[in-house]
Amino acid sequence: MPKTFDRAPELPKVRRRIGRDTTELMITSLALLGTAGIVAVLLRLSVFDISSQEEYDQTKYFLMASTVVLWLVVVRLELTAKRKAEQLYDTQMKEYEIMRTKWLEIASKKLERDAQNSMNPNVMIPPKPVSNQMVEIKSEPEVVTGSDEEN
Repeated sequence: MPKTFDRAPELPKVRRRIGRDTTELMITSLALLGTAGIVAVLLRLSVFDISSQEEYDQTKYFLMASTVVLWLVVVRLELTAKRKAEQLYDTQMKEYEIMRTKWLEIASKKLERDAQNSMNPNVMIPPKPVSNQMVEIKSEPEVVTGSDEEN
């Protein structure tokens, strides 16, 4: 939003969501790693040294539970960011309405003044006196050195 009133304010843009922060990035990364871990366990890759079926089931269920929790947190963070973007848009629209109203008032006053001045072209507004003050500029003496060709 412009803070000056020389031009009309711009209409705010609707955003789907506010940008990701570090927390969202880390949670999403962990959820993706958890999903990759589940795939690795289900494929029985040699990354995990699982000897018994009981240990395999325990690892599989732990990874599944933690991944589900992480993905639920990702969805919650996404919905929160979306809600914040909507609130920001509402606030910006209210500010836009105020700025537009003020800009229209100023523009109408300017048009009225211009119309009144065009009706009375002989009436001149006296200029305001400007005080001129002398300012002394101090310069340092230049040091003259010879060029490389002279030496």
